Amino acid sequence: MRTKLDRRMAKVLLPAVMLAGTGAAFAQDGAPFQPLPADRTMEVVNDGTKTIYKTGSAEALSGAGHPFPPSETLGADSTNPSNLLPTIFGNALDSAGNEIPNTLNSTPENPYNLHPDPVVSVLADDRGPEEDLARVIKRLKEATNWRELWATTQTRFHGGLRVPTDPRRGDSEVPRGDDAAGQIGERVATRVDQEDIQFALDILEGNPINRVYSGMPLLNYKGPEQIKSVDPETNSVTVHQVWGRHFILSDTFSIDPSNVLDEEWTINYVVDVVKRGHEDWAPFVMYFDDPNLRGGVGVPSVALDGSFFPMNEGERYEFDFKMAPGRFWNLTYHWGWRVHPSRIQAIENALKAPGGKSIPQWEIDVFGEAPSSSEAAKLAAIGMIGDLAPAKRMWLALKALREYNFNGRTETSTAALLVKEIEEAFFDWKNRNKLPRGVTPDLTADSTLFYVNNTIYGMLTGHDGTTGSQGRFDEWTTRGTTLNVTLYNGDYFPHGYFSVDFGGLRGWENTFHNTLPLNGQGPWFTFGRTNWMPNTVNPAVVPPAVRPEGGFTQAGILGDAATMAGLGGLASNVAEAQAMTAGQKGVIIQQELQTDFTQFANQVTEDGLGKHEVEVEFRYDPAQRLRYYQFDPFHHGVAIWSVH
Repeated sequence: MRTKLDRRMAKVLLPAVMLAGTGAAFAQDGAPFQPLPADRTMEVVNDGTKTIYKTGSAEALSGAGHPFPPSETLGADSTNPSNLLPTIFGNALDSAGNEIPNTLNSTPENPYNLHPDPVVSVLADDRGPEEDLARVIKRLKEATNWRELWATTQTRFHGGLRVPTDPRRGDSEVPRGDDAAGQIGERVATRVDQEDIQFALDILEGNPINRVYSGMPLLNYKGPEQIKSVDPETNSVTVHQVWGRHFILSDTFSIDPSNVLDEEWTINYVVDVVKRGHEDWAPFVMYFDDPNLRGGVGVPSVALDGSFFPMNEGERYEFDFKMAPGRFWNLTYHWGWRVHPSRIQAIENALKAPGGKSIPQWEIDVFGEAPSSSEAAKLAAIGMIGDLAPAKRMWLALKALREYNFNGRTETSTAALLVKEIEEAFFDWKNRNKLPRGVTPDLTADSTLFYVNNTIYGMLTGHDGTTGSQGRFDEWTTRGTTLNVTLYNGDYFPHGYFSVDFGGLRGWENTFHNTLPLNGQGPWFTFGRTNWMPNTVNPAVVPPAVRPEGGFTQAGILGDAATMAGLGGLASNVAEAQAMTAGQKGVIIQQELQTDFTQFANQVTEDGLGKHEVEVEFRYDPAQRLRYYQFDPFHHGVAIWSVH
C-alpha cells in the first residue's frame, strides 16, 4: 500500500529561528558568497612518504586576516561560536550575487523545502544483507560443529524443526507480518548446503537475488556499471538506495548532468529501509560557485542538508529532490547519523576530472568497463580488492568451503575453521570504526585509516571502536591544532586522501528544524547550510598493497593503469587538466583535485600494505557538527571516514 505523508509535522516543528543558535534568522534576497582563503599550503616531505597541509597563514592563529575571531566552538564558546553565520531564508548567492536555485533547504513555513512529501509504502520483505549473511553463517556453524548443532537443537522439536516463533527470541526466518504467528521455522542444517554458500556469494558479489538489495554488492567493484545520466526529456534521474544498520547500498556511483548544465533537475530517490535501518534521510549536497564565472573551474561555494526526514525500517520512501543547474553540482553525500561514518554513501558528478581523468574513468581503469558482464571480468575486478578486506575474506572462505570435501563436525575440522573465518570477517565488515583483523594501528598518530574494498576503515588513537561508536577528535576545540594520520592501503590500486571542512573556515548557518517529535534527530546532527572548503590543497596518494604469495592472485586486466607508475601521466594543475579534457562537454576542473602524482613514494610496510602519512594544521576553529570529512577523491562512493 502506498501512502502520501501529510504536513502534520509543520505543526510540531520548532521555528528555525529558535534553532539558529545565537545567529539571527531573517529573510533577505540570499545568503552571500563567503570569501575564499588564499593561503593554504601543501608540502610533500620525507622523500614522498608524508604530506603536510596548513589551512591558513600563521597570522590567522591570532585572528588577523581571518573572517572570524578565535573561538572555542566546541568548548567554552559552544553556545556562541564565532563561525556561526546569521540564518538567511533565501537561496545562496554565487560570487556575482546571482541566486543559485534550490539552495534554501528549509524555512519556517516549509521545513522540507527541497522535496515534496515522500510516497511511502511497506516492503514485502525487509531483510537486508546483514540478516541474510547472519542466517547463512548460523546454518554453516550448525553443519560443521556438533556443539553448535547440539545447542541449536535444544530449541527444536524432534526431527529438527524449530519451535513456534516467539518474538522474545527474535527469530526472523519466518514470514513477516501478522500471519507469521505460530509458524514453524526451517530444519536444522545437518550438512553444508551448497545453496547457502551460493546465496552468500551472491550477496557479496551483487548477483540477482530475491531481495530489495539485489545487484548491490558488498564487494565494491561495480562502480563502472553504476554511472547514470540525467534524462533530457524529464530533467530527472532515478537513484535506488538501501539503508541498513551499518551501511547504505546504492545502484548509483556517479551521475552525468551534462544534459542539464543550465537547467534545474530532479533526483528521484527510491529508498528501501531494511531491518535496523531506521534513520533520518539526509542527502548533503555540495555546490560549486558558477563555473561560468571561473573559466570552467570548480570553486567551493555552498553545501547543505537537503532534508532530514525520519524513515522507519520495513518501508520504502520515494523522494523527488530538487537540484540546482548541473554546472553547479559537485557531489551529494548521504549519511545516517546514528551509525556514522559507517552508514554513508556519496554520488559524484561524473564530469569532474581529478588529475585530468573523469570520475568514471578512475573506476574503469581499476575494475574494467563491465566488471559483472562475465565470470572472468568479475574475478578480475574482485581481484583488485585487497585480501584483508572483510568482505573479501568472507568471499574467499566461502569459495574454499564450497570446494572442500566435508570431513566431520568437530571444532578443529577444516570446514569449521573456514566457517569461523567467515563469521569473524562478517563481524569486521559490520564495524568500520575499528581496523579489521590483520591491520595494526599506528599508535603514534592521532588516527589510522585503512583503505580496502574501495572503502575506509578507521581508528582514532585512544578511542574504543569495538562498540561501533563514532570517534571524536576532541583535541581540536579551537585553531592551532595539528592532526596526524597514518594511511594504509590494502587494495591493489592507489587511493587518495582528501579532507574537507564544512563551515569552520568560511562559516555555517543552522537553518533546519526539530524532528525529535517524529522520532528524528532534528537539529542535533545537522549542518543546515555551510560554506565548504578543502583542508587539503591537493590530494595525497596512498600507494597500492603488494599481492601476497599464495593469496588470491587474479591480476586484473588493466596493465599499469592502477599502479603508481600509471599515475605519472595525470594532470598536476588546472591547465594540464583542461588540456586533457578539451572538447568534452561540461567538464568541471577543480583546482584542489590536481596534484603532481610523481612526488609520492611507493612506500610499502613489512606486511605489504601501501603507506603514506598526513599532517594537517587547522588554523581555524572547527564547525560544531563535524570536525572534518575524509574521503578518497578518486574512488569516492563509500570510501569515506568522517570525524566529529
